[in-house]
Amino acid sequence: MAPQTLAPETLIEIASGRFAAAIAGPRETIEQAFLAMGNGLMSGARLLSDIADAHRDMALEFEGKAFLGGTGQIGLLREEVGRVLEGIASGDADIARLDETTREVRRPLEQMEASIRLLSLVAVNARIVAAGIGADQNDLNAFTGEMAGIAAEALGAVRSIAEVHERVCRSVAGIRRSQAEFSRDHCRTMAAIRDRLDADLQSLEAQRAQAAEHAGKSAALAAGIGAEVGRAVAAVQAGDMTRQRLEHVEAILARLGAAGAEAPRLAALLGPLAAAQLRATHEDFTAELAQFVAALEAMRVDADAVLRAGTERAGRTLAASGEALAALVRDLRSIGPLLEDDARNRETARRLGEGAADAMQQMMARIEVLERTEHDVRLLGLNMAIRCSGLGDRASGLRVIARELSGIAAETSAAALRIREILDGAQKTVVDARRRAAEGRGVEGDPAVAAAQLETVLDRLRAHGATLAEACPRTIALLDQTAGQAQSVGASGDGWPERVARLGGAQGVPAPEEVAAFGDLLAGLRRLYTMQRERRLHDAVLGLPSPGDEAEEAPAGAADDGEIDGFLF
Repeated sequence: MAPQTLAPETLIEIASGRFAAAIAGPRETIEQAFLAMGNGLMSGARLLSDIADAHRDMALEFEGKAFLGGTGQIGLLREEVGRVLEGIASGDADIARLDETTREVRRPLEQMEASIRLLSLVAVNARIVAAGIGADQNDLNAFTGEMAGIAAEALGAVRSIAEVHERVCRSVAGIRRSQAEFSRDHCRTMAAIRDRLDADLQSLEAQRAQAAEHAGKSAALAAGIGAEVGRAVAAVQAGDMTRQRLEHVEAILARLGAAGAEAPRLAALLGPLAAAQLRATHEDFTAELAQFVAALEAMRVDADAVLRAGTERAGRTLAASGEALAALVRDLRSIGPLLEDDARNRETARRLGEGAADAMQQMMARIEVLERTEHDVRLLGLNMAIRCSGLGDRASGLRVIARELSGIAAETSAAALRIREILDGAQKTVVDARRRAAEGRGVEGDPAVAAAQLETVLDRLRAHGATLAEACPRTIALLDQTAGQAQSVGASGDGWPERVARLGGAQGVPAPEEVAAFGDLLAGLRRLYTMQRERRLHDAVLGLPSPGDEAEEAPAGAADDGEIDGFLF
């Protein structure tokens, strides 16, 4: 087939540069579009990295110092609350027992007071009986006077004990009231907090394991999508290769436009060459763009499903763990005041216990006076019986009184012994209560510090959740935008087939002598190519032998098929 000459109007258009400009316009559009798509994909890759990091960091929060320190403090606080509750129960029992014990003193004390009053009455009767005997009254007056003195001293001791007893009862009642108020106000609350601490810690432990599992899955899926994005970024080289090939077509047309008188003759060589290069560029661009769009769309669908699922999982983890953490923070903040109230209550109980102990010591000292009274009454009765034996029948009344004194002494002794036994038991109870009240129930650390640590964890979890909530939709939007740009840029080459037809379309191989005549010019054009396929096509159109691929080296920095280092780096 003989070479065809280009139409005059086409040569004029080439010489004026308008023909090449019609190719340069789409080339610039393609270049800008692929640059934008590359930037979008790179931004998507960075967002995917942020997403994977957020999933990983959410899991790491449950292994961090703040979380472990806070939960460790919670374990100590939970034990402390348990000790407080045990102390309250023990204290309530001590105080109840002390209250009952001190009340028991009242009955023998009343019995003793009645006995002492009877002693006073007997002393009066003894004085009357002695006055009727008519004998020497000195000894009898001494007996009756001493009896009255013993009765007065004993009655004073009994009244003193009664006053102290009332003070002890008031102190014990105050302790019991304080304990009852604290128990009523705080016991149920602290028990509920202890139970919630257990439940929330168990929930967090489950969330901890779940977060680690979710993080592993989501990070792996996000990394897989990131790899697909990386491959898509590499595919963007199609735009750069198309740009270079179009620039080479424009260079061929520029040579033809500058040929001057040789233009008709040179057009038979360069017209088919430009047409073949433009046709191949269009075909490759269309095929590569279609593959890129298909891969991008598939990746977008996968990414949408994976990222949404990962975000939902992270949201569930954040909601569950956030709720547990927030509940723990609330309970931790409420524990502090409760423990302070417990400390104040124990201090009040300690002070009241000290007062009760002092009062009981005073009661025990006065019991000794009453115990001496029993001895003195017995001795007085014995002396009176001896004196009456010398008076014969005249002293029969005094002998009755002497026997009565013996009975009073026995009653007084029994009452004093009972009071001492009761007070001994009460003192032991007071000692136990004082010891428990004085026991420190502190914890290692501060509830407020633990709460602050867990709040820090909660804030960071929320920040990671916010990252996911923002980055996932943005990633999908970027992929959608890139897919739209890829579909729209495909129309840029719609006018190229018509340009190919005007340049001569498919023709036969030109005469070797014509090729040889313009050998230097053609060789210069061939050196412009950066891809092997361009060189092969150049040689095929001009009928030149094509050397082996291994014999030709691409210019430095040039990118051939599959070579993207120059694009990425």
